[in-house]
Amino acid sequence: MMKSLLFSFVLMLTLAGQAWAQGRTVTGRVTDAATGETMPGVTVQLKGTSTATPTDVNGSYSLTVPASGGTLVFTFIGYSNQEINVGSQSTINVRLATDARQLNEVVVTAMGIQREKKDLGYSVGTVNAEELTIGRPTNVVNALSGKVAGVNVSSASGMVGASSGIFIRGNTTFTGSNQPLFVIDGVPVDNGGGVNALQNGVANSNRAIDLNQDDIESINILKGPAAAALYGSRAASGAVIITTKKGKTGQKAAIEYNTSYNMVEVNRFPDWQNEYAQGAGDYRETINGVANPNYMRSIFTPTSNVSWGPRITGQTVTNFRGEQEQLAAYPDNIKDIFKRGSNFQNTIALSGGGESSKYRLSYGNTKETGVLDNNELQRHNFTFNGSADITSKLTSGVSVQYINSESQRTQQGNQLSNPFFRGWFIPRNINLTGFPTEDAAGNQIYFDAVDNPYWTIANNTYNDEINRVIGNVNLSYKLTSWLDANYRLGVDTYNQVEQGYDQIGARGAANTSANGTGGIYDRSYTNTNINSNFILAGRYDINPDFDLSFNLGNEIVIGSSNDVNTIGKSLGIRNYRNISNASVQTGSNARFQNRLVGVFADVTFGYKGFVTLNMTGRNDFSSTFSEAENSYFYPSAALSFVLTEAFPALKNDVVEFAKVKGNYAKVGKEAPVYSLDTYFVNAGASDGFGPSIVFPYSNLGGRTLSNATVDPALRPEFTTSKEVGLEMQFFKNRLGFEFNLYETESKDLIFAVPVSSSSGFTTQTRNAGSLRNKGIELLLNVTPLKTPNFSWDMSFNFNRNRSEVLELAQGVPNIILAGFTTPNIRLEAGQPYGVMYGSVFLRNDKGELILNPTTGEPSLDPLSKKIGDTNPDWTGGITNNLNFKGINLNFLISVRKGGDVYSRNLGDLRRSGVLAESAKSDRFNADGTLAKPYMYTGVKSDGASVNVPITTERYFTSLHTAGESYVYDATAVRLREASLSYAIPSTLLEKTPFGRLEVGLNGRNLLLWAPNFPHLDPENNTLGASNAQGFEFNGLPNTRSYGAFLRITL
Repeated sequence: MMKSLLFSFVLMLTLAGQAWAQGRTVTGRVTDAATGETMPGVTVQLKGTSTATPTDVNGSYSLTVPASGGTLVFTFIGYSNQEINVGSQSTINVRLATDARQLNEVVVTAMGIQREKKDLGYSVGTVNAEELTIGRPTNVVNALSGKVAGVNVSSASGMVGASSGIFIRGNTTFTGSNQPLFVIDGVPVDNGGGVNALQNGVANSNRAIDLNQDDIESINILKGPAAAALYGSRAASGAVIITTKKGKTGQKAAIEYNTSYNMVEVNRFPDWQNEYAQGAGDYRETINGVANPNYMRSIFTPTSNVSWGPRITGQTVTNFRGEQEQLAAYPDNIKDIFKRGSNFQNTIALSGGGESSKYRLSYGNTKETGVLDNNELQRHNFTFNGSADITSKLTSGVSVQYINSESQRTQQGNQLSNPFFRGWFIPRNINLTGFPTEDAAGNQIYFDAVDNPYWTIANNTYNDEINRVIGNVNLSYKLTSWLDANYRLGVDTYNQVEQGYDQIGARGAANTSANGTGGIYDRSYTNTNINSNFILAGRYDINPDFDLSFNLGNEIVIGSSNDVNTIGKSLGIRNYRNISNASVQTGSNARFQNRLVGVFADVTFGYKGFVTLNMTGRNDFSSTFSEAENSYFYPSAALSFVLTEAFPALKNDVVEFAKVKGNYAKVGKEAPVYSLDTYFVNAGASDGFGPSIVFPYSNLGGRTLSNATVDPALRPEFTTSKEVGLEMQFFKNRLGFEFNLYETESKDLIFAVPVSSSSGFTTQTRNAGSLRNKGIELLLNVTPLKTPNFSWDMSFNFNRNRSEVLELAQGVPNIILAGFTTPNIRLEAGQPYGVMYGSVFLRNDKGELILNPTTGEPSLDPLSKKIGDTNPDWTGGITNNLNFKGINLNFLISVRKGGDVYSRNLGDLRRSGVLAESAKSDRFNADGTLAKPYMYTGVKSDGASVNVPITTERYFTSLHTAGESYVYDATAVRLREASLSYAIPSTLLEKTPFGRLEVGLNGRNLLLWAPNFPHLDPENNTLGASNAQGFEFNGLPNTRSYGAFLRITL
């Protein structure tokens, strides 16, 4: 019996060995589906067994599998797992796609500290490289629009170089900057410069426009003070953490090339009428006591800038040049000022790595030509990232970017040299291309008292050049198995050289306000920020249940700037663009320097992987305060509790993950530099009524003390925040959401408070006032459909923020952020941040219009009142990403509900008679007199009704005598970005030098629905990235772009 059993056992072993011997080897290569780069370290496993192997440095593998059947599973952190049935295949090449949910599991937070997302007690928004490059905007800030809950992006316009502001959970200060801190690879960088003057100059750029989006791996947005507390004073408004692309250890050298070409055009034009010519109605019954034969008739006036003139029937008229012509409409006279622009972007990168080193070197080129002549931006980006293990304990790294950017731009704003100060409502009978723009001597030819649009674009010019270096060197030394010492020294420095030229004969302010004598504006601005950062980072498992991690550090920030500016007026020679050509020259020089020293601690306690308590404390010492006030401390605490880890029974086929979180934080904010003393300024003399004398005058210099005094006890602003949230995932991560409630309150805000002039001063910079924001954020992720060949991912984000100015200073009724006596954007206690005030029509207690009983037109209220609120009711974004066998469709719909915009352009269009809506009713009776199809509904001052019909001209003109008529609801739904691409299958590329080849179409701002904002795009802010939003005052238009792209990896 035993012999039989032994024989049977030996036979079984022999047969098993023969079966295994009949197994076979499968080989292949694994590449990144997005980049085509080979992927070392991918685990290739025979499903259901322990048989597995990692891919080598070339992404290749070799694995023994059974003679028949079997399934290979390919896994790598941050990528979606892929299963392949072996079948009869002997070679299996695989392209792994990134898994956005996995990638988001580890996020970069303050000071470059990486944390697992499940451990965070605060909210962080993430935008990865693929999401960032869909629309290919020149300004990377625009690529964030609509993608992160609680983050609002405000674009100045669609013009070349125009700025974009980013506001995270509302505003945290009154008159200082509300823009977040930008950080690149751990180094804070400058994103200033995006604020525009209202009455002269061009649209300025925020400095994030210098960045090449193809060099960015991801952007993490730290929304609240708790998330950004370690950055201290500079991050009171949040932080934008940019991580650039780097090589990979063990990666063979790869070349990546990205190119895109997009056409750019104005995205929305008004609906003009082409029936009536320039001129106006004659409402004079008599002239010098004699009956006026033209009473109640429209008169053609060749120098008029409105279109309330006669019907266009081909009649002969005398134009503004004194020539006879047949009266005709030119439907495209305004559209023809514009052209089709372009945006051409190219990036080539070389990356790779050895066993202990990695590198990436890239060059990017962007050339954008605008929709107006003389509008162009050309940017060159050179970037290098590298790191190496010097020893088993010491690692060093270096990151450096050099940027060179040049641009030319056109005048904008409320000034006569802006081509669209009155350009949007040029009368319909003006043929702008039918006469020369200037005479032989260079003097402009135009019918109106403003600059000819073509002439100002060609003659009132602006150009600038920026040379910028951003970089850091870093060292990391492993002191023990649980303690590292890290040091980083970073710098961000740039020089911006600008020149503005105002042609002799310019009728507007342009760059220099030279009053037609010609002017030159020369400026050289240098800004440098140096950042030194030392951190002791440790992680220690106290016992199997408790773990501790900490970061103890010191930061030193030194900032300096030098601004040299010369303005010359009264030019002697036309087109000689040198400051020596000016007979009157005024120079200025402003230098600033400040220093901030901070010490901080970040301590995190973990319990069994489901409770994480993070506490931070930072103490700053700022040079912007006196010695008695320059030290200030602020703490934060954040708690994360993962319910599904604490109570495993909660996790089932439906519920995959559940977490509650909460945090509290307090952060201080510095004062503006040199707020501690009164300084000498240029002197001036005036009686308050007539002309003023400004020194230097007649070769004599003059200085006087500023009218602003200071408070020696000036102290930091402080912002405190509270936040609670819930995160859940369902159905194996096919459905998930994140819900956050937050509240921030800022106190002791620093601003110039008016004081009695009898003190010898008019303002005092001091702490006063408070501001609060409350909000709701919701992020919803859904995968409606997922098969081996098809996937559909959707993401919804929603934000509602409510701001309130709690108090200003005693005796201060309001703070004007921007504008005029009417209209303006202001702060007022008890109101939201940034409400509009302006002139309104007179109404009685019932809200009825008080009408003039003779003319039937409304009267103006002598007092300015609130006419709008610039804050949206809510904002949101809907992203769809569909994949089918290498075909990818991605599109983003952004939504804004409510919020008001003061639109000078819309008001001007309506009051000037050029819109189709002003021609809906026939303007004339059968006998040629002016018809009266309109009537206001209102009463006399005594309450009696008024029923007086008025002409179309008088209706639209009188309607726009009040500022309230220029205010429009900015609700909008737009197709913000879209792309359609096809990645060539790797099987077709095996015998080519290409690791990846992808082609596609893309576009931005493709469709717009704005039901309450006719004719133009409501996303336009003349003042740029300033605190005063919703103020469109003769702004230049927004644009859309569409084109194609190509991505290649060798």
